[in-house]
Amino acid sequence: MKRKYIAALCTTGIASLWLGVLPAVAQTQAVPVSLPLTALTQGKKVVVLHSGHDTAQVTWKVKPHCKAENASLQIRYLTSPDTTAGTQLIVSVAHKIVGAVPLNSRLPRGSFTVLLGHHPFSTGAYPIQIRAIPGDAASSAKATTAGAWTQLDYSASQIRYTPERIPWKHLNFTHLPMILSETALKGVLPLPVQFYGATNPGLLNAAQEAVAGLALRTNNSLHVDAQMGSPVRASAKGTNLGVSVVIGESSELPPGLQPQSPITAPTVYLMHDPANPLGVTLVFTGTNSAQVLEAARAFAINRKLLPLGHRWNVTGSDQITGMYFGPKNAAYPNQVISLGALQGIHSPLSHPHGTAVINFWMPGGLFASRQSNLKMKLTMATEPLHTPAIHPLITVMANHHWISNWKLTPGVANYQTTIPFSALVGGENHITFDIAGGKVTVFPNSTLELPNTHRYAVLPNLGLFAHTGFPLVTNGAGRDLSVWYSERALTNWSAGLTLFSKLAQAAHSPLPDAQATFSRPTQGNVLAIGSVTNMPASWLGKSPIRLRDNGIEWQLATRHGQQKPWMGATHSPASAFLMESHTPYQGHVAVTFLTTNPQNLKSAAWVLTSAASWNTLQGDLAWKNTQGIYQSTMVGSHFMYGNRHSGWFWIFLFSVRPWLWVFTGMAAVLFATLTVWIFTVRKKAQWRAEEAL
Repeated sequence: MKRKYIAALCTTGIASLWLGVLPAVAQTQAVPVSLPLTALTQGKKVVVLHSGHDTAQVTWKVKPHCKAENASLQIRYLTSPDTTAGTQLIVSVAHKIVGAVPLNSRLPRGSFTVLLGHHPFSTGAYPIQIRAIPGDAASSAKATTAGAWTQLDYSASQIRYTPERIPWKHLNFTHLPMILSETALKGVLPLPVQFYGATNPGLLNAAQEAVAGLALRTNNSLHVDAQMGSPVRASAKGTNLGVSVVIGESSELPPGLQPQSPITAPTVYLMHDPANPLGVTLVFTGTNSAQVLEAARAFAINRKLLPLGHRWNVTGSDQITGMYFGPKNAAYPNQVISLGALQGIHSPLSHPHGTAVINFWMPGGLFASRQSNLKMKLTMATEPLHTPAIHPLITVMANHHWISNWKLTPGVANYQTTIPFSALVGGENHITFDIAGGKVTVFPNSTLELPNTHRYAVLPNLGLFAHTGFPLVTNGAGRDLSVWYSERALTNWSAGLTLFSKLAQAAHSPLPDAQATFSRPTQGNVLAIGSVTNMPASWLGKSPIRLRDNGIEWQLATRHGQQKPWMGATHSPASAFLMESHTPYQGHVAVTFLTTNPQNLKSAAWVLTSAASWNTLQGDLAWKNTQGIYQSTMVGSHFMYGNRHSGWFWIFLFSVRPWLWVFTGMAAVLFATLTVWIFTVRKKAQWRAEEAL
């Protein structure tokens, strides 16, 4: 028995080498990319092939301006006991056989790796076919082989290759999102921003719009590195292989960055980096700083109207009056949105699913009455799983909260349902349809409508700020927002632009009305960036936090007198702080980012905007500890944000503090009782007077 087992192993190994199958250990020295086959089959984990007439096919795509070297396919399979000798598993690429392996029923589980080609694969789509072909021994035993099968495990099988980028032959604005996604590493996109000429608030405004426009074209966090451009164009020692930004007036740009035709208007253009063939430089320029800002703002706002070429001369006809709030999954109050526009034309909702998920983003700080609901009008095609057809049951969940369930009619039908506004949250929302006993397809003409809302919230709330930008941003606009750079330094600008890019992503808006400033703002909401040494102590006058040389102190939130005692901080070694509080002037909110060392501003901002830190913000204070991790908590008291002169404010106040309803009810009962008692006493006195007469 052992001899037969060893002989079978030898036969398999020799056949593998003979037919081009490589062992799994024969890999290149470079670390390849591993792509599971489930990523090419929309999540399908297994497929069963019957010998002779079934074919499994997947399509492998190589990205534009990339090539794949040393591409190989590793397949894990399971064969049935009645598989006959001579049966082979054949692998073809673009209808050309590249390898095969014999199957043996005595070795039901197997794995092999086949080289897909001896030359690099250029950009394109490559169909890969896998077939199980019976051998000659099967001709005399057709009855036996009729049920023979081979199961391919897609979840354990994978394509491995070494990707190599190649320079773009023709730069195009439509390629920009793809370049951004390829440049990012582990969710981080390095972004050098070079300033040419004297940096004034207008150029910083332009830089804010430039990084916001790029941030809204990618899901990655931007790590901005502000630099002063030199007269002779020199790249950062060949380290940047992605996108870099150049900001400056045309007269200040070096010859290497000048286009062939002269600059006479606000202009945005893409060009190759002379020092880095794989790098792309995005230039925002004009004859003055106002035109530079106009070019950057047009780039940020008109994300769907960019030209097809590499240069855009911004003119008055190119501007749009209505701002495009992206990305696609943003929903705003009192607005009817089609799911086709919300989810995109390639939404998985258009395919039969047992579970359908609708995702959308909502601004923060919204309050609606208890009678207000999200309205959904759905057109769905229902496919029952049983014969004869029964009515599948659909269960509606909103952000993991049960909402309702009802029966579906087989076939195409229209449905209407509502979801309480109280079940929604500021930021990302997830509405899930779980279908029992069937599958549904949601048509793209289905719509959802958010109710009309009022803007009230309990502040401070760093979590609401991190997920929606509120209260610095309301309804996707930053009309009352100032970005205060307390010091004219590159590290200060790097930190501010990094935070602004993250704020634009959280708010789903380029924030074109936000104003950069070097002087302390006197009105509106403020995003302040600086250090403990250069930030005026009076700026935190409305905050329960007080900065000291050895750390911070905070006031007791439980004391309501004029003089609140200050408590010593337990996290004095902290090196960076993020706090949300009232501004020194009335009615607005400030989010302040400070470091104890001005040189650490850039790196501290990079750590803060990482997903591990940004998604865990809460309360009103976050600090970076000695391990480089941000922790957050609530140290001060809450306050109500909203229009106090509106009647809706009191409804919001009662909903936040239900005991006020109890107090109001008891006061009403006491008042009614007192009124009845006074009326009764007066009546009795009147009766006595009448009897005395």
